Amino acid sequence: MTQSKDGIRFHHYFERNALRKPHKTALTLGGRKTSYLELDALAEELRTALIRHGAQPDDRVVIYSKMSEGSVAAVLATLKAACIVVTTHPTFGTEKLIHQVEDSGARFLFTDDVEVVEEVLGSTGLSAVFPLGGPHTEAEGWRVRREDDEKRTTDFDLISGAKPAALFYTSGSTSNPKGVVISHSAMVAAFDAVTGHQENTDDDVILTFTPIGSDFGFYNVMMPLAFGGRVVAEADTPNTPEQLIDLVNDEGVTGIHAFPPLLALLCQEGAPHNPSVPGLRYLSSTGQRLVPEHLLRLRRSFPDVRIHSMYGLSECKRVSYLPQEQILRRPSSVGLPLPQVRAHIVDENEDPIHTPDTVGELVLAGDLLMEGYWNDPELSARTLRRDVLNESVALFTGDLFRRDNEGFLYWVRRRDEVFTRSGFQVDPQEIEAHLRTHPSVVDCAVVPLSCDAEGHLPLAFVVPSPGRHLDEQTVIDHCRGALDWHMVPSRVLVRAALPLTDSGKTDKRSLLPPPTPDTTNGP
Repeated sequence: MTQSKDGIRFHHYFERNALRKPHKTALTLGGRKTSYLELDALAEELRTALIRHGAQPDDRVVIYSKMSEGSVAAVLATLKAACIVVTTHPTFGTEKLIHQVEDSGARFLFTDDVEVVEEVLGSTGLSAVFPLGGPHTEAEGWRVRREDDEKRTTDFDLISGAKPAALFYTSGSTSNPKGVVISHSAMVAAFDAVTGHQENTDDDVILTFTPIGSDFGFYNVMMPLAFGGRVVAEADTPNTPEQLIDLVNDEGVTGIHAFPPLLALLCQEGAPHNPSVPGLRYLSSTGQRLVPEHLLRLRRSFPDVRIHSMYGLSECKRVSYLPQEQILRRPSSVGLPLPQVRAHIVDENEDPIHTPDTVGELVLAGDLLMEGYWNDPELSARTLRRDVLNESVALFTGDLFRRDNEGFLYWVRRRDEVFTRSGFQVDPQEIEAHLRTHPSVVDCAVVPLSCDAEGHLPLAFVVPSPGRHLDEQTVIDHCRGALDWHMVPSRVLVRAALPLTDSGKTDKRSLLPPPTPDTTNGP
């Protein structure tokens, strides 16, 4: 394995493990086991196919596939070929796939979906499409002749000049999500930070339900392969807490990596208290804030299991962690910055805030930052600022935070999430926190509903606990007893479950446009 002038590449960790423990199981997918040797051999075969078709360093390669040993090998093959991985979720429609192929200027596509090939080849400048899931000795695949090489180059300005490794598209609700560029050095820094905090070893068996087409799913698979562990990847999430616990015990899982909506399954009324999970070492959550009620329930239900409540975002893989001893004391905090991250809170003038519990925008610096947004220099310049706050580069997150007098961070909301009702500010997070105090509410989400008379009205979606009944008026009365009039939901809609994004977060955007309310609540 070759070294580069900017240090080790992320896939080198996997290659080292394939040499050290070739016959160890690397992946368990739907019960099928793949060893490190088998996975590396498949990755080399796909790398050879890329090179034979003319792949050059920094060419973009799109992975559009369900989770399989083939899709994991395609990621490794792309990195081995010194190309840039472009992940896209397998549930995305052809239109969004075409957009991401064109936006990234990709030359190659790995896919297990034969039906998209003709349309994608006819609508993009791809050089070749390689099939996954079939006989890999026939890696010639489908191809189309390029008439020019204009898309081989880009004017993208890397912040650090480090070697790009991946282009992660955020899970936007439109066909134009943002492309986040992550370098090898940032991946290695994230790997060191996360696995060091979680104290991962090659004995760990990591369970994930997130497809490799998102950055969270990518790291859930690639980090265990980098530290020499085993990945158990499941396409379908369990329907009951008992099913999840059985899976953990059957596979000898030591760590679960999941967004809060999955861990909420273990917090349902009637879920086993202190279940027998002798091999489970930790639960790890990031992306969305783990709501305090669920965090406390998990702590009570799994007293011997470490709970890693962390905050991160695509633009900076991990930001903070809540120490174990603080879970009961500060369940609403996202903790302290990781040693590799420097966190600032600034006011509207971008001046540092030093007064405890004063809300401002979170600004980050350190080795885990993205390189910028792909081919969007204006957005990159607004988000990544040079020479501010005594930092050479700082990331303005758009998330509002506060910090207590001991330095612990608290996520408040997205800057653009608060809306106005009749001149009063409505904070959906505050309403959701109160909704969760109702004994029959297991999950909820609040979104703005457009109204000509009042601007916007709070619309609440609630999920009842199993076996419990909820009606609109009961929930509204519950809110009226504690919230100001403008914070009381105008409508309450009961749902069996909340929709999730492709990566597994609560998808508030898909709850819009909501139905027009029949009545409104006034002062």
